Amino acid sequence: MSSKATRRLPKTHAARVLGRPEGTFTQHRRVDRLRELLESEPRGLTLDELARRLRVTPRSVRRYLLELDGTTEPGKFLLLESVPITPGGAHRWRIRPSERGRAVSLRRAQAYAILATRRALDIFKGSALFDEVDIALGHIEKVAQTPFRTQGRATISGDQGLEGRFFCVPPASRSYARRGEDLDELFRAVADLRVLRFRPRIEAGGMQPARITFHPYAMIVSAGSIVVVGVTQDAEVVDDAEVVPIDAMTELRASETEHFELPPSFDVAHYVHGEFGIAKPSQRRALIEFDARIADEIRAKKLHSDQRVAMSADGRLRLSLPLVNVETLIPWVLSFGDAATVIEPPEVASRMADILKRAAARYA
Repeated sequence: MSSKATRRLPKTHAARVLGRPEGTFTQHRRVDRLRELLESEPRGLTLDELARRLRVTPRSVRRYLLELDGTTEPGKFLLLESVPITPGGAHRWRIRPSERGRAVSLRRAQAYAILATRRALDIFKGSALFDEVDIALGHIEKVAQTPFRTQGRATISGDQGLEGRFFCVPPASRSYARRGEDLDELFRAVADLRVLRFRPRIEAGGMQPARITFHPYAMIVSAGSIVVVGVTQDAEVVDDAEVVPIDAMTELRASETEHFELPPSFDVAHYVHGEFGIAKPSQRRALIEFDARIADEIRAKKLHSDQRVAMSADGRLRLSLPLVNVETLIPWVLSFGDAATVIEPPEVASRMADILKRAAARYA
């Protein structure tokens, strides 16, 4: 066998070089990469150039161009356009100049304030969404560190490493690094009002449940976890949304063709309860009494938008707020030790008493 023949790649290997990559490289990740390439090249790129950079075939590139543009008719592109290089020759594909992202002017203080929230987005690591946001924050970081010609009392310095000394510390979060595809599917469904399908998570050995068809209204990061607010497709009352943790969902898939309408009356603020997490609104209320020694601390906080506070002559404080989630209320009250007492409802007060008895028995 000649040396030339030995260098020839087998067809099976060549088939793996182009086309669908192995692993979790999903179609919408390739579409995101296509957008990045076109945004970085205002003059445009040919099909062959895009195919080489994406490591796919020109035929696949055509399919991704349609997906990126959002059109269903190859002859009617809205976001993209093809520009001939020479008469009768190859075309360059580019984002229409009128559709390219517009520059946003930022002052240095504004840039550092945005960068201060960077750590809160670490929960999305592993997803294409995180990669997109991280690129944008990288550009903002350059704005913050770029020297300005003019200086004055209103202009802060960019060479003092402020990004490492001014930042928000979010609660310790779960790691979703291995669920990047699920995060992207969920975000796409929420952003575009796409129907979402998933299977409920079950314990090992359980029977595989049927897929649930879901209309995701909102996606919220709370206390280091990600939850979804929405309704099942067969819900009788579309305004009565439920809260589903992403940890309870598997095999998430956003529909390519099915969409839903967001109810005009939906307000995600009704499901956000501050210290007490994300939950459905409730008409029931809890009443907690705090000793005078921590009354000022409680009175200074806005714990819930519907809280009521009453003070006694001896300095004690009573706090009334909606009872939305007993499982978050109990540990919150326990965090104040013997300085807080649940008054109402009685069943919660009874649970608190049982917990404290069992805890005291450990120290007997």
